Amino acid sequence: MDHLRRQRFSIAESEHGGAAIRTAIAQPFDYMVVDIDWVGVSDGAALARWTRTNRPETKIILTSTSLSHWFSAGSAMAGLPLIRKPFRQGDLDRVLAPVAATEVTGA
Repeated sequence: MDHLRRQRFSIAESEHGGAAIRTAIAQPFDYMVVDIDWVGVSDGAALARWTRTNRPETKIILTSTSLSHWFSAGSAMAGLPLIRKPFRQGDLDRVLAPVAATEVTGA
């Protein structure tokens, strides 16, 4: 997280998907890094689905301990980048770089 803060990202952390959804209702985000292996009140997959439906402008990066997840073409999570946990700074940077470059170019 410190790496992202040094790059001037504001960070909001949640313990589970339900808390993250409540935070996202109150405050829109440009990016979300979502652990789809979350369990509890609401899982990470529920957070990703909610965000794609209610905040479609938010760019979502999925994380998981496994890269074996498969999402059908009609799934809310189809086409989203997926990186394996634990990930290094460079892994996240590689996923964010094309999005950041596109936004800077179009600004």
